[in-house]
Amino acid sequence: MCEDHQARDQSRNNLAVEVLKKTGALRLSAFGYSMLPTLYPGDILTIRREGLPAIQAGDVVLYMRHGRFFIHRNLHSLETGSGAALVTRGDSMPHADQPVTASELLGKVVNIERGGDSKPVPSCTLLRRGFGLLLAYSGRLRTLVLRWHQPQVATTPHELISGEVSR
Repeated sequence: MCEDHQARDQSRNNLAVEVLKKTGALRLSAFGYSMLPTLYPGDILTIRREGLPAIQAGDVVLYMRHGRFFIHRNLHSLETGSGAALVTRGDSMPHADQPVTASELLGKVVNIERGGDSKPVPSCTLLRRGFGLLLAYSGRLRTLVLRWHQPQVATTPHELISGEVSR
């Protein structure tokens, strides 16, 4: 069963890569906690295809490694023995990732949609980074913040009324 799930994820990711390469843009739903508090699970991200030279420090990028997508913030570029690379890290991660090569880089996140609102990707301020680390090390706080950020489920007036009746 796990292999079926992995194969399905791999197929979905390969399809997304093809769409991005052919159209230059892709919309994905965020998943995971590594970019809290900048990105929350369920945020809809618009990614634009970009090459390594176009990525600046502070940009949030999408890359693929070992068949998995990662969306992390670029800290800086560096030269390696095999060429230029990016050093990235999730906003709530304590350590940087292994350098991202040009062949792994897929694009740059240019827009976030959350709760019907659309906005550009915010910069990683010292306050945002500190709160991200707090969320990384405090599971209880992370759970509370994620519950607070969950989209509210619309209820019908009947459900509201019946929910208020006490016996």
